[in-house]
Amino acid sequence: MPSPDLGAAFSQPMRTSMEVSAAQKHFARGEFGLAEKTYRKAVERDAHNPEAWLGLAASYDQLARFDMADRSYRRARDLMGETPILLNNRGYSYMLRGDLRRAKKLLARAQKLNPSDQQIARNIEELNLRLEKIGQHPVQL
Repeated sequence: MPSPDLGAAFSQPMRTSMEVSAAQKHFARGEFGLAEKTYRKAVERDAHNPEAWLGLAASYDQLARFDMADRSYRRARDLMGETPILLNNRGYSYMLRGDLRRAKKLLARAQKLNPSDQQIARNIEELNLRLEKIGQHPVQL
């Protein structure tokens, strides 16, 4: 006798959490297309999950779908406010696009809100390398 589908046994928040966890694993492995697809499912299931929106935005960044990333960042901001992680991710997004002025502004704000965050510091270091190449002043750590 076949086993019943256990998918219905999980609550919507639990399914969303499982999707976010799976998407994070895809993202960490560099599987950005799969991460995007899985994060998209999570936000379709729970449009009020800021972690899913933030992950979706970062996935779009890695796929160079910056128009979609901007939409997702706006939705995440509406849900969570301008947190250090949101500012850091948006700053990195602008760095990927080559808009170093906006990246500098956002990463500096992120660092001011959370000066001990190592991811923010790494992104600022990467930004500073790019700024130095074009003769611009670096962000002070």
